[in-house]
Amino acid sequence: MRLSFLRQARVALEALDAAVDTVAAQRAVASGRVRISTSSAFGRDHVLPALPALLGRYPGLSIEVDFDDRVVDIVRDGYDIAVRGGNIPDSALVTRPVCRLNAVLVASPEYLAMHGAPQTPEALQAHRLIARRFLTGQVSQWNFKAEDGSITTLDPGNRAMLTLSAPESLVQAACDSVGIAEVGVHLAWDHLRSGSLKIILHDFHQPGTYEMVIQYPHRALIAPRVQVTLKHLLEALAADEKLHVPMDALDVYAA
Repeated sequence: MRLSFLRQARVALEALDAAVDTVAAQRAVASGRVRISTSSAFGRDHVLPALPALLGRYPGLSIEVDFDDRVVDIVRDGYDIAVRGGNIPDSALVTRPVCRLNAVLVASPEYLAMHGAPQTPEALQAHRLIARRFLTGQVSQWNFKAEDGSITTLDPGNRAMLTLSAPESLVQAACDSVGIAEVGVHLAWDHLRSGSLKIILHDFHQPGTYEMVIQYPHRALIAPRVQVTLKHLLEALAADEKLHVPMDALDVYAA
């Protein structure tokens, strides 16, 4: 009985200490340097535009951003926050979801006028394909839903006319009528709305399971400079239209 009481008392005291620390942190002035790791394209198009308002609100902050498509070790490399996308594995880090990174197959109207729009996944064998190769050397595969509900896979690397590593470069190559590419909706959105890209095989193509998340190390007490930066980024990215386009809204952009 006595040991049980002592354990419960210790838990209560630890909870009280944590609450006191949290209140103290909230009252502290958010100042100091925050180190962020993010990918080149996403960082440029979505993270960077969110920073001026953050710095305007908290003039004591100093933000350092590394634009790097490799996966970093946040703790070892001394980052406070990482904004990263992909198939995020289980991690010892705290993970806050931002959005699904849905993908579509796209081609330019000029390419489609010259080569026609494929009507089935099998028809892609007769087309010019643009593949993406990750920094690990793996080529991103394209997945399609068959009539019986099963998933079929195409490896575009086997016959790609052009293979690129940077996701934004695939969008540019598709706009330049090189061929058909699989790209993130957030990267293609402006080009779809302007008409410079069209979606193909929309009813067959699977959008993938990639997601964008914000990650940071587990800590009993997060510094105010990191707390306000996390809150601001989560709110800014939640309000970013390009990151939250419903898949059914893409029907009007199909070839």
